[in-house]
Amino acid sequence: MSKGNTTAFDAITKDKPTLAGFLRSLPCIEAPWDAAFQKRYCSSCTAENCDACANEQFRNNPEWWLSLPAAEVEQ
Repeated sequence: MSKGNTTAFDAITKDKPTLAGFLRSLPCIEAPWDAAFQKRYCSSCTAENCDACANEQFRNNPEWWLSLPAAEVEQ
């Protein structure tokens, strides 16, 4: 596809970091990556607060969520 025919879809899905950045920019209260994070990490966490989360690199991180196997994120 030539540059002149590039669609918005092509632009935001050119690679995982670009798509993750687009997803992160969406104003949403509860995103699929939040639910996956909570299910995987929060459900077994015994911390009294989340200020020093040991899994902070995955929190609110759509790029992490995009790396999961599809079977784990199907809803």
